[in-house]
Amino acid sequence: AAECAVQDAVIDEVQMCPDAASTKNLPFSPAVGYNRSSIIYKVDFTMKTDRKKKISIIISIIFVVVAATAIYFAMPKNKDLSESSIFDKAEVEALAGQVIDYINAEDYEGLRAMAVDEMADIMNQERMDEAKARVSEDWGAFQDVDSITTTEVNQRGKTAAVAYVAASYENVDIRYTFAFDEDLKLASLGIQ
Repeated sequence: AAECAVQDAVIDEVQMCPDAASTKNLPFSPAVGYNRSSIIYKVDFTMKTDRKKKISIIISIIFVVVAATAIYFAMPKNKDLSESSIFDKAEVEALAGQVIDYINAEDYEGLRAMAVDEMADIMNQERMDEAKARVSEDWGAFQDVDSITTTEVNQRGKTAAVAYVAASYENVDIRYTFAFDEDLKLASLGIQ
């Protein structure tokens, strides 16, 4: 039995063992009446399974890295508009004030003229009344612009200047969000 003590799973020594009990130190458990080819098969199978697990783990890690990279590049990157090399902060703030003036005067022709083509189609009395009604039925008279915060947003290769404007009306406080494209055309308008 001392001859059958298996070290490093040497198959020739295992074949000489008369019973399966002496193979307890093997990384596999051959059945009684085993032969050399079945043991080799079991060892190969275990090695193939381990290799498949390692490959599977490596593929999973690669997938996670690629997905994280894609998410990072899809996420918007913001910076203060005063640091922008594309937009002038004072000009964007003036445009935001002009949009509010057009909304208060219900000058939808003026809004359409300063908007991108996709936005121009929805700049009309009906759509603006719907948007205003979602916030409040009665805004009252315009009082003042309380604050304007600006930022530059880069997302998926596009850059926009975004202005967040807090404005007071007689009966409600409104938060506007305006986005201007690189040509300083109104690309988005939000009212809350």
